[in-house]
Amino acid sequence: MKKESRFFATTINCYTENDVLIVGIGNHPISPDRYLIISRFDDSVIDDAIGIQTNNSTMEVANAISNLFLRKNSLTVEIKANKQHLVGEQRLTAEFTDQNIALLTEYIKKIFLDSSVNLSIDV
Repeated sequence: MKKESRFFATTINCYTENDVLIVGIGNHPISPDRYLIISRFDDSVIDDAIGIQTNNSTMEVANAISNLFLRKNSLTVEIKANKQHLVGEQRLTAEFTDQNIALLTEYIKKIFLDSSVNLSIDV
């Protein structure tokens, strides 16, 4: 398992599909080998409805995010200790430049609304 993983993101997608809020960030628009996907489907307890999948995990892992930091040029996600073996890392940072992150900010706020995740947005 990696302690920290960093990559440069060239693609940020935010959308809703079948009532699921989804944020996808990757290093390529079609075939990324470095990525993270965060989603929320409200069908249970809020924290259990939020999942993350990365290029180091084999599946989406629910209730795994402890902290999320959104900055002007980066998104950092910290994983709960008991879920790190499933996600494949402790901390993941996607760095980006020249991206309009207004939609990303909106989706991050919606996904983590009323959750226990420590959310820090400084854009």
